[in-house]
Amino acid sequence: MNRAIKKYSVYFFLLFAVFHSCKTDEFRFNEITVKEDWAIDVVSPLFVGNGMEFRDFVFDWKKKIPGTPAPFTVLEYDNNKYKTIPTQLIFSPSAVIDSFPFYIQGSYSLASVTLVYTVKNGCPFPLNLQMQFFDKDDPDILGPVILPPPFDAADFSVFPEAVKTSTHSITLDSLQLLSFNNADRVKFTSWYNENDFINQNDTISAHYPIDISIVLIGVVKGKDED
Repeated sequence: MNRAIKKYSVYFFLLFAVFHSCKTDEFRFNEITVKEDWAIDVVSPLFVGNGMEFRDFVFDWKKKIPGTPAPFTVLEYDNNKYKTIPTQLIFSPSAVIDSFPFYIQGSYSLASVTLVYTVKNGCPFPLNLQMQFFDKDDPDILGPVILPPPFDAADFSVFPEAVKTSTHSITLDSLQLLSFNNADRVKFTSWYNENDFINQNDTISAHYPIDISIVLIGVVKGKDED
């Protein structure tokens, strides 16, 4: 599991089942109603990552990779320290969280799921955030990719740069939903999209702020045990 795990909190509520967390925030269901067929509409926070930074979404930024060709980019830190990394790492998909516990308790499953992603991006590159659910006993068998469109980069044409907030929604298809219901682990993969900023700046801040929220909107039903 990547070092970025200390940076965020993860929550999943399903009839009082709690998704594991690393840092505590308060949340409430926005809506819970009981239908005639005993299904339950639920709106619940699934993932919250506040106070994350640009470097948290760059793979192995602490490690020196021998033989990696130029170009290189210098990450600048607030303590006047610098770290040189291969530029390609910024734009290469990598698992920033390779396995995180995800539990649904009781005889329940979700009949439908829509994930609403909101990202406040303070860095100069669009951010991609991919999810895949899987079972810890079969870690090599990953569920279908769940990938919203890229989240907008901050506007660096003004001073100070303007953080951009973008929201995307994805309704899971049947295979994605099956994977979600059967999973007990989730993998997050991220990467940035390249733009002209990287050609104009060989030194960039490691601390551009990024906040992430993923909210689940779904319908909960009892599992069919037959």
